[in-house]
Amino acid sequence: MVVLVGALVLGLVFGLNLFTRLDAGQRVINRLQPAFTPARVAGDQASIDMVSTIVNTLDPIMTSQGGASAEVPQLVGFLSAKTGLSDAKVVASLESSFPAVAHLLLALPLSSVTAELPGLESFLATTLHATPTQVLAALRANFPALAQSIVNLPTVTNGWNDVPGTSSFTRFDGTPVRTAPQVRDYFADDAIPVVAHNQTNFGRLAHWFPAVWFIPILLTVIGALVLLFGLVMLLLSARRRVTASLGAAAWGVVAAVGVLVLVVVFPFQLFPRLYGGQQLLNSAAPLFTPARVAGAEAGIDAISSAVNAFAPVINPQGGAAAEVPKLVAFLSTKTGLSDPKVLATMQKDFPAVTNLLEAIPLTSVTAELPGLESFLESTLHITPAQLLVALRTSFPALTQAITNLPTVTDNWEDVPGTASLTRFNGSPVRSVPQIRDYFKDDLIPAVANSRADFDTLATTAPELTVFAPVLSLIGIVVVLYGVVLLMISRRLGRFLRRMGTSTKVPASTGVRFVSPGG
Repeated sequence: MVVLVGALVLGLVFGLNLFTRLDAGQRVINRLQPAFTPARVAGDQASIDMVSTIVNTLDPIMTSQGGASAEVPQLVGFLSAKTGLSDAKVVASLESSFPAVAHLLLALPLSSVTAELPGLESFLATTLHATPTQVLAALRANFPALAQSIVNLPTVTNGWNDVPGTSSFTRFDGTPVRTAPQVRDYFADDAIPVVAHNQTNFGRLAHWFPAVWFIPILLTVIGALVLLFGLVMLLLSARRRVTASLGAAAWGVVAAVGVLVLVVVFPFQLFPRLYGGQQLLNSAAPLFTPARVAGAEAGIDAISSAVNAFAPVINPQGGAAAEVPKLVAFLSTKTGLSDPKVLATMQKDFPAVTNLLEAIPLTSVTAELPGLESFLESTLHITPAQLLVALRTSFPALTQAITNLPTVTDNWEDVPGTASLTRFNGSPVRSVPQIRDYFKDDLIPAVANSRADFDTLATTAPELTVFAPVLSLIGIVVVLYGVVLLMISRRLGRFLRRMGTSTKVPASTGVRFVSPGG
């Protein structure tokens, strides 16, 4: 029985590949442990909230499908009817009083800016007597912030409604993920909640003693010692060298081994650890499928391009706004035209690009919004609350962009809720570009690099919940068996001593009975 118990423990370890599974599990824990710290879990939520606000701002204005560009002439017509001015005079009035807002509205959708860029590059190449490659090199050298936006914007607008690399990407419920808003939804509603909801389960695996990798070693040592002890006692018993006292001691050791197995299960808390671990595996399994890992990487690449495109134009720190007059002066020198004539030429040939250049930094749009709201309230003779309702009813896409833009521009450099958020290397994460870096270079690679090990841990039978009950059963049976045989050995020893017989015991019980006659 003792030999069989030892063999059973070793069979559990090697037959169920515990070394392979739990070594893989330990590697997963090591890679993902930084992501499960409370500060980073809280920072993840704050970060995705900011990403969500950015997406809500850009989605209506990115392409014609967003709806904002179609609402601009409707808004102008609405104001024309209310003021009695012509559409052209309404636009002129807006440009005079709220130039940044007006220019941004006239630049929509931003895909029209992308459509004009090839013509602008040809214009610059002709003006500068250079190739398109030389033009781009000159822009990067002299106007790096503008060049960054120009290079990245086409990737953003062209892929906004069909993100490259997402053809097999789905939400956890199977719905497809193709657009930038759907990528946002995947991270906000599927991926990040897995981390947030499993902090306790992960902590039990990562921090409680013993380490996951040590569990199969511990069980192997116990199983090997039990097996060796059983074989030794079996050999001694076969040779009739087991005395009553030795037999009793041996069964005491057997009972102690059972207790040791139970110590591994209960004081080491294998039930909550392994049950929580299985819950973690079940909830995180969709995150680690090859299609979703690839889709997450493609999604963060799209978000990264958007950050690269807009970081230069959000606020003055981005640098693009300061480069616009320098670019106009540069073209004025090259063409011999005055600065106003250069702008007029660009406005005529590339109206979307020019209007966007004149709208930046986007903080200037945010700064004009309170005045625009006051103007609309006085023009329409309504309260701020009524204005918001009217705008949401008649111009929902424009309203969505307008109401979200201030949050983006005001918090781009210092995202609320990230005061304690750091990269895995400890560097702070505060701005939107830093959030992008954290997701792109820390979180998603940690998942991607753990996929194979996660599969080894999660897909090998049986489930982790099996081990604690099986070991508990083994421990209880061994304790009971050892205690019962210990009691039998002691009683037989006392009985034989009273009869004045030999104290040697048979192989099966530890007591060999010899008759008084020898």
